[in-house]
Amino acid sequence: MKNRRKNYQTQWAGQFGAAHELSRRGYLVAFTSGNAPAADLLCQSPQGVSFSVEVKSLRVKTYFLYSKSLLKSNPNRFVVFVFLQPLPQNGKLLPPEYYILTDKQFRQVVAEQDLLAKEAVKRRGKPYAAFAPGINYPTLTRHNYHDAWGNLPQ
Repeated sequence: MKNRRKNYQTQWAGQFGAAHELSRRGYLVAFTSGNAPAADLLCQSPQGVSFSVEVKSLRVKTYFLYSKSLLKSNPNRFVVFVFLQPLPQNGKLLPPEYYILTDKQFRQVVAEQDLLAKEAVKRRGKPYAAFAPGINYPTLTRHNYHDAWGNLPQ
């Protein structure tokens, strides 16, 4: 039960953090509360453009899991990856890292991650066990998506 609680806390912290950042930039934000399969937030830009946001959160720089339903093209959907910084030894809380991708950019990063995974299997000489699809934190950070709030509709 403890692990489940921590996972929910991570996801909710990421969603509320992304909503906070959007709101302070003038966007209207509503939570779907898990009732929409590929949207955590429903938003409207300051200019009145409606769009949805899927939020993926981590506390450890590992692997952002995603649902295969996100691979279906949707130009009105954006993906925000949130890395929640761990509490350092000195007690100073570091701000979260936000990576904002358009739907097209998300699918490009997925293709890049798939290619890297195939290369890793080739080097290893045998396949890894099947697991949920995801994007490694280092793969995501190779691109200029950090704080790329300009990727969202104005």
